[in-house]
Amino acid sequence: MAEITFGIFEQANIVGSGLGFFGATFGSSVQIGSYQDSTYVTNSDGTTQGPVDLNTKFTNSGSGTANGITTEDGIRYFNSSRRSLEINFDHTSPVNVQNVQLRIYDRDNINYPASGVNTKVCELMNFDGKIYDDWKDTAGDDSTNGTPGAALASGDLFWWGAGWPNTQVSQDYYDNSSGIRFYNFTDTEATAGEGNGDSRLQNTVTGNTETVGGTGTVVPLFNSPGSGQRFLSNEYDSTFRPKWVQYYNNGSRPSGIPDYGSATTAGTYGGSGVDVRHTWRIGMSATPLSIGSKTQYGLYVSLEYL
Repeated sequence: MAEITFGIFEQANIVGSGLGFFGATFGSSVQIGSYQDSTYVTNSDGTTQGPVDLNTKFTNSGSGTANGITTEDGIRYFNSSRRSLEINFDHTSPVNVQNVQLRIYDRDNINYPASGVNTKVCELMNFDGKIYDDWKDTAGDDSTNGTPGAALASGDLFWWGAGWPNTQVSQDYYDNSSGIRFYNFTDTEATAGEGNGDSRLQNTVTGNTETVGGTGTVVPLFNSPGSGQRFLSNEYDSTFRPKWVQYYNNGSRPSGIPDYGSATTAGTYGGSGVDVRHTWRIGMSATPLSIGSKTQYGLYVSLEYL
C-alpha cells in the first residue's frame, strides 16, 4: 500500500473534504486584497461547515500570524504544531521519499493555476532539534506570544508565492536532491508584475502573479521527514541545515540568525531515514482576486519513494 492523506490538528484525515478560507467566521467572505482570518474543513464550494482549523495568515514575505498570534520575527518562529495542513505518506514497508512537490491548481489540470485566488505556502518544521514542548519552554511559544530566543525554523524563511526580499536572498530558487529547480520570485520581480512565471496568469488581474500555482511556482518539500518529522529533529550540523540556507543571503542576515557559511546545497534536502510514514506540515494563506466562491482551486502533492 502507498497512500497520501491530508489532515489538520483536529482531524487526522479529511478524506472527501478540503480546506476553506473565510473571514472572521465560517461562511463570511474574505475581502479582496485581504487574507483569511479563519480556516475550516469544508466541501468543494465552501457551504458545509466541518472542524475549525488552525489558521496561518500571510502578512508579508517573511511574516504572518499563527491562530491570531504574531510571533516576534515572523514565520521563522512558527512552531510546526501550528500548521494549517498536514500531509502524510504511508507505505506498508519502510521507504525513503524524495522529489516532493506541492502544487496549487484549478482542480482539472495540475499544470494550470487556480482561478481567482492567490495562495501563499510555507513549509514548517520543528526547531533546532527541539520537540514542541522543549521549544515552547525554552524559547517562547507563538501561542503565548513569548520572546522566541535562539530557536529557528528549518523549513521556509519566506512564503512561496510572495516576493522574497531582494536584499535578503542570493537567488530566487531552490534545488532539491533530484536536481529539480523550483523558482519563486523576488519583491522586485513581483512589483514589475513578473512573479509567478505561468503565462496563464499574465495580464488579467493586477497582482495575480504573486501566487503559488501552475507551472510557475511549485513548492518543494523536504526529503524523508519521517513520521511526525522525526528525521528532521537533529541539531544543526554538517549533515542537516535549514532549507532556506540555499537561497538566503548570509551576508545580510538579521540578528538572531546564525552564520551557516556559504549558501550551498549540502545538508538542506531534509532527512535521509526510511519509515513507513512521512509527515509534512504546511502553512497556507489565500486572498481572493474577485468576488465569489473559488471552486477552481485545489492542492496536489507528488513524490517519489524507494
